[in-house]
Amino acid sequence: MNHPPDPTDVLRLRLLLVLGLGSAHFSCGWGTCDEPEYTATVSLDVLADTADSGTSPTDCPTDPNASAELLNQGDAPYCEMMDITFLEQEGSDCTYRYTCFTCCGYGRPYLDERGAPVEADAVPAEGWAEPSRPPVELTSEQRATVGAFWRDMARAEHSSVAGFHRFALDLLAHGAPLELLSRAQRAGAQEVRHAIDAFTLASAYLGEPLGPGRLGIGPHAVVARSLAELAAWTARDGAIGETLAAFLAARALAEATEPTVRAVLETVVRDETEHAELAWATLRWAIEVGGDEVRTAVAAVFAGLGDPTPHSLPWSPELAAHGLPSPEQERADARLCIARVIRPVADALLANEVREATANQRFVSTHADPSLRG
Repeated sequence: MNHPPDPTDVLRLRLLLVLGLGSAHFSCGWGTCDEPEYTATVSLDVLADTADSGTSPTDCPTDPNASAELLNQGDAPYCEMMDITFLEQEGSDCTYRYTCFTCCGYGRPYLDERGAPVEADAVPAEGWAEPSRPPVELTSEQRATVGAFWRDMARAEHSSVAGFHRFALDLLAHGAPLELLSRAQRAGAQEVRHAIDAFTLASAYLGEPLGPGRLGIGPHAVVARSLAELAAWTARDGAIGETLAAFLAARALAEATEPTVRAVLETVVRDETEHAELAWATLRWAIEVGGDEVRTAVAAVFAGLGDPTPHSLPWSPELAAHGLPSPEQERADARLCIARVIRPVADALLANEVREATANQRFVSTHADPSLRG
């Protein structure tokens, strides 16, 4: 009896084919690697603006939550900080050691100078939401929950428009091939469609037309200073973020029954899979051009890949039909994607072993799950 292929296998094979790599790289060689450790010094003076008294405290915080808050207000790179250890205080300067996980979200948002995602507020607005009927089978509380989910999704998709335009600038600045640049421009246009679709759903569930406010990009767009930095950002935002986005959307589509939601998710799965393929193709090009320096930068990103944070919205089983998984299912699906897709493909990429992939191409083109086809 023939069984449909596992979606994780299909997506992994697609990405391996993008890299020109064969099917032997199915095992994960990253399971026991250590998370990268960072040391950062930040001044207590940064707390003066937020303190009730207008003055900063005199002693460095040692509680992990307070320490993370101080680090996040300083110049430390934005990430999921874990295992924060206070090392020393010299005057008003506090020094900490911590591990920094790479995976803080899904997709490719626009990031500020520290690497923190930048999103516009969702505001009452005409033009972004297309006419759509509100769901009648949900309670008002359930509609509010699903609406909040799609509103957050819309803000993230809107941020990704700027993220891909910045990515295109990175490619231009470092002489990337025309094919990569063209695909980046196409991806930015697709993210506009995703934002419109998500704002449409959010508006229908919440009962008012919504759109994005001003996006706080700042006076200067941040462009990668080196090919290694471009590759590291691509590994984080594309190879990890877009692969997760494609996989989680496919899992949500498998449970969704609301026709309008299914139509949106079908588009997202197709496009985000293309975006993931673009990211891995960019990594292959960057490593071929930049050699060991780029490979080392990319390896550090994958070594710091942590546990994704699922949504925290109130959930009930009825909401899966409208595209909203349970937090537990979202976390489990993300872990599955990391273990069986992202880590093995990264292992294959960094091993730099090119194999014949004709048999895999035939398998993917004839047997792939339609939800994962480009």
